[in-house]
Amino acid sequence: MTTQSEKQPNVVLSPKDIAKVEAIVDHAICVADDLIAVTEEENRRLTSGRPTSIEDLLERKQKLAAELELFLKKFRAQSNIFLLASPGKFTELQHRNEKLTTALAHNNQNLVRALTANRRRVKTIMRAIQDKQQSTARYGVNGQYNQNTPHPVSIGRRYEA
Repeated sequence: MTTQSEKQPNVVLSPKDIAKVEAIVDHAICVADDLIAVTEEENRRLTSGRPTSIEDLLERKQKLAAELELFLKKFRAQSNIFLLASPGKFTELQHRNEKLTTALAHNNQNLVRALTANRRRVKTIMRAIQDKQQSTARYGVNGQYNQNTPHPVSIGRRYEA
């Protein structure tokens, strides 16, 4: 028994071929689920407000995104074949896509917040370092000798100025 696509009448696939197409769609759904899970874990770490490492997640997220992108390229190139999969599979895939879009939007917001917080931290640390260096420097910012020393100057064993 063969099935013809309603959109492309020249495509004829056997039930075995259709099962392969559905397996590919199922795999894409699993990849999307994994990507959603990794993104949600990254979001949990980022929303803590503390500096945290997400390198392990970034590598996994990158691999999953590349795999999903490859599926989408194949889907666009051969959409007439993928349309032979059951409508339920496409509904599932569409649901995962919507959930992934939402998770990635939250992820983007969390990354921007974390980046802004890190910039503020670095700026504060740099300001503290500069203030410390300026307070201990003998020469001021204008290159002139600084008369105000942060600690007393010794002029002998028993005397300080």
